[in-house]
Amino acid sequence: MEYSTELIRENLHRAEYAIHEALVHSGLSQEVRIMAVTKNHPAELVRKTIEAGITLIGENRVSEAGRKIKEIGRDNAEFHMIGPLHTKEARQTLRDFHAIDSLCRMKIAKEIARRVEMSDTDQPSILLEINTSGEDSKHGFPPDKALIEDRIGEITELGLKIDGFLTIGPLGAPEPEIRTAFASLREIRDSLETSTGLKFPELSMGMSDDFELGVMEGATTVRLGRYLFGRRRVRI
Repeated sequence: MEYSTELIRENLHRAEYAIHEALVHSGLSQEVRIMAVTKNHPAELVRKTIEAGITLIGENRVSEAGRKIKEIGRDNAEFHMIGPLHTKEARQTLRDFHAIDSLCRMKIAKEIARRVEMSDTDQPSILLEINTSGEDSKHGFPPDKALIEDRIGEITELGLKIDGFLTIGPLGAPEPEIRTAFASLREIRDSLETSTGLKFPELSMGMSDDFELGVMEGATTVRLGRYLFGRRRVRI
């Protein structure tokens, strides 16, 4: 499959316009970053994505991403892990990625903290994944404010800092249901900032089919794959 930098750039501009319109429609004014989700795409596409002007890259699998990051160069983009993690992957994740946006188990948090302390390196940016739709097929902490506050306390005691939250909207659901899932994350965030005195500026919510709704509910990052590249053809 041929990948065109110009086509990616055109789709990026379409996304930027859609984000602008969503902000105008909602009366919000937050900065929204576009993350290119490159799972199952080759390093060639990641290079062209960077050439097109997107340097925020999301990957779902540690081993697949590691090969691409090594080929491209870690310093040439900002790489985020957005898929589920296993404890045995913590070491490579810290080596390759700048951020972990999908932390959803205390076991993983403890291993990350241990590895950070062992290597005496800066911790990656961390988002907690929250399952606001309640779907069994999705990962994430349940959208229980008291439980999340407890987890934040435990993670803070480990020496890690939480920068915000990520969620996935209910796939194929009506617009009001999707917006409710996104609004729920924003409301949890706002409540936690009040109760903990901490700041959680990042809200990663919205993908190719629903990113405008995420923006209208306060998203600061949207994760776009198919919108930018079309359907994935081959698993790497």
